[in-house]
Amino acid sequence: MWRKRGKQAVTTTVEGFEHVVKLQTFGNIDKNLTEKLLAILVECYRRLGPPMTFSVNLNIYETSSGQGFFASHDALEGKPTINIYLDRISSLPPNVAEAGVRRQAAHSILHGSPEYYKIKFPSGLRQAMRSYGLPENLATEILYGAAMAVKEHAVTRFLVEGGYLEDQAAYAKYMLAPTAEELQAWELAKNNPTARIIYLVMTIRDISCAVPLLKRPDVSDEIRQYLEKRLSHLPDQYKAIVQKIVDETIQKFSDDTFKNIDNLVEAIVENIIHKELEPSKYETETMR
Repeated sequence: MWRKRGKQAVTTTVEGFEHVVKLQTFGNIDKNLTEKLLAILVECYRRLGPPMTFSVNLNIYETSSGQGFFASHDALEGKPTINIYLDRISSLPPNVAEAGVRRQAAHSILHGSPEYYKIKFPSGLRQAMRSYGLPENLATEILYGAAMAVKEHAVTRFLVEGGYLEDQAAYAKYMLAPTAEELQAWELAKNNPTARIIYLVMTIRDISCAVPLLKRPDVSDEIRQYLEKRLSHLPDQYKAIVQKIVDETIQKFSDDTFKNIDNLVEAIVENIIHKELEPSKYETETMR
């Protein structure tokens, strides 16, 4: 278990890495836990290379607000920023928590500039907005899910190539384990075409971190079983769509993040949006 303690907000830098990690803590944060988190990040940078801008902000919060993940990364302000929320991370298995922190370090190395977070609508998605009257907020959510899927896939591949296979496999299995909330979300979404689109896009986002592991013989069979279980609640036609996108698009990603985003959005438009929003679909289909 990860513990937290202390009261004041603190700003500091990491000894030996003064120009790499700038730390700020908020709330009751235990010093030993802070040092543990820093050690994970520093070890990653020493092994894999520095963040894209050779500097990263690390914010550690005692508590989070609203829903969300236990850690996040962005570079919207021109510099990589990692946020870690101890109330969320404290309940995770230690290897999953450590794997998740390493993933934030990898994001800061691979995706540590604003261009990775300010992505323009690909032409196919713009055309779908015109053809089906998709509102901008819905299209933005689709683009966000696709971009996250591409970046999460890249992070897994990068970390596995860097020697972190075991903990990234543990992280992938954690992400692939179906939850009651996800099953309930499908029940709420399944009778609404736009809700189905978003649900399927976010499913692709969530499973993308596991896809590089399908090419690793030592874990591929187990990961494939977890992937099948993750999709088992979906009707066969939707399982087939997700699997097709995994096989024909995600597994063929290159090193070009933006080309990968364009290709994945194109696959989503062709295999999900068109099929969900073509009028003829609803004249013949009855959801079960």
